[in-house]
Amino acid sequence: HFGSNGDIMNDLNDLVAIETTWKNRVTPLVTITNLTSEGFSSDLAHQVLNNPQARNNLVNNIFYLVSRKGYGGVNIDFERVKAEDRDIFTGFLRQLGERLKPAGYVLTIAVPAKTSEDIPWLKGYDYGGIGAVVNYMFIMAYDWHHAGSEPGPVAPITEVQRTIEFAIKSVPRRKLIIGVPLYGYNWSIPYRSGTVASAISNQNAIKTAMRYQSPIQYSKEYKSPFFQYRDQAGQMHEVWFEDVRSMSEKMVLVRKFGLQAIGAWQLTLGFTPGPWLLKKFFTIRTV
Repeated sequence: HFGSNGDIMNDLNDLVAIETTWKNRVTPLVTITNLTSEGFSSDLAHQVLNNPQARNNLVNNIFYLVSRKGYGGVNIDFERVKAEDRDIFTGFLRQLGERLKPAGYVLTIAVPAKTSEDIPWLKGYDYGGIGAVVNYMFIMAYDWHHAGSEPGPVAPITEVQRTIEFAIKSVPRRKLIIGVPLYGYNWSIPYRSGTVASAISNQNAIKTAMRYQSPIQYSKEYKSPFFQYRDQAGQMHEVWFEDVRSMSEKMVLVRKFGLQAIGAWQLTLGFTPGPWLLKKFFTIRTV
């Protein structure tokens, strides 16, 4: 996390994790985010990006953190960037990249999924400009339906493909990593506006279906599994998640469009068939 003056607030005991990652021939990256106790803050990002002193301070602090702790690079995860900060955000990334690259560090970024430039709340992300200055772009291709929305597929294949087709127009394919969810959502139905669904891991979704002996259905349109069940209190639920079939479809897209890789949020949720699927569809490279 960072403050309004560009200082980084880092109290993580991460040295063992960093050392273990390197020993397994995987490059550890430190994530820098505008997440606050109230959520991702557009105002915090705006304040730092538009203050040259704070922006320079943040760049220097990121470089110092990476080099001091032994990371291999950084992942920038600024969410809800304002439309008015579009160019200054790309400029910040360029400045950071120019600082990191000579020392051999990697600059990556997590960005929301875009299917066009006409989406008002995503205008702060210039795919072309960002893609020109980062090593890799992780597209968070999920949450088309989310905790605050009506029930539906979290990562429908139709929207994932549209996102890829839009991204490759301005970003080199070998820089693109498509993010997939290791989770779904459990909605109470009928859906009522203002209610919040609970997140559920893919593995727990399957266990829930088994527990309530509910048959898992599969949307041929969205390439996504779902099911309904009634709990002990009589409340009906609808669950959308990911399984081997839906994950395979997304891996097929990564191969079809010649992208760099597939990624996931988030690993601690687990996905038992994940390693098998990766080996089936990809050649795994460790560096």
